[in-house]
Amino acid sequence: MKNPLKQFYKDNYITLRETYGVKEAMNDVISKTEDATMIDYLYVVDKKNKLLGVLPLKTLIIARAPRKIKNLMLTKYRFLKEDTPIYQAIDMIQHYDLEMIPIVDKQGIIKGIFTAEDALDLLKEETLEQYRNLAAITEESVNTKAHKKAKSRFPWLAVLMVLSIFTSTTVSLFEKTISAVVVLAYFQTMILAMAGNISTQSLASTVIKTTKEPKAKLAPHLFKEIVIGLINSLTCALVGFIATYAFLYILKYDNTKILSVSFVVSLSLFISLIVGTLTGTFIPAILKKYNVNPSVASGPFMTTINDMLSLFVYLGLATLMLL
Repeated sequence: MKNPLKQFYKDNYITLRETYGVKEAMNDVISKTEDATMIDYLYVVDKKNKLLGVLPLKTLIIARAPRKIKNLMLTKYRFLKEDTPIYQAIDMIQHYDLEMIPIVDKQGIIKGIFTAEDALDLLKEETLEQYRNLAAITEESVNTKAHKKAKSRFPWLAVLMVLSIFTSTTVSLFEKTISAVVVLAYFQTMILAMAGNISTQSLASTVIKTTKEPKAKLAPHLFKEIVIGLINSLTCALVGFIATYAFLYILKYDNTKILSVSFVVSLSLFISLIVGTLTGTFIPAILKKYNVNPSVASGPFMTTINDMLSLFVYLGLATLMLL
């Protein structure tokens, strides 16, 4: 998606001279048209093949002689330079709902066209690549033999298994806390899930930013994500406090501890969401700096990291404030 547009455009278009009359232009279109030719829009050029305007085929069909092409063509039209990044071309196709768009060089000479079908194919390819990265799968062919697929996937599974052991170790460090305040287990899933969710949101936003605008400065984006994370973390913490208090009250939990447990859950939720925002925002940014595809930070890897950190925060606060 970072490659220049000149690597993807096609030459199956038709050009017309501005001096042509309607009849001459129609004969020219008929003689040049082949099965794969895109004829919805015709491109008007001068002697040097410099793009002057765009002519919809429908306009040419309903026009009558002796009108000239220069009087029928659209002189205000959208085009792209051949060194434009491919993601900008796709954005323009989507934003303006275009079927095709002409590509010109620095002198304004038409070099090709980029179509909505091309954009869709590239988006499919990009989506497939991102999905592979999400699952930490590197093989490209579905016909790859089973043992080769297993070999390519095992390293990631091994890394995640080691990280999971660290997560289990974190829980074991607070065994006394969990035994003393069993009710903590009720809210563990909520905290881990929320931290994972906000981390995934920040990560997705950062990956999209680095993919679509690889040369853009990340500082404004990182600051914006942190502000969003702070707002959402505070909101979720307040809601979490109320929900926890209500839940424990309905369960008729010890009235002397309801407030303190609710506060621990709320504060843990706030800190875990902040941590999730930071990991989801900064890890892909750091990977990009070292020329590593940021999307490899997604999926199970990020989830495991956030689980370990969130558990440490939650059980650590519980130990300090409830025992």
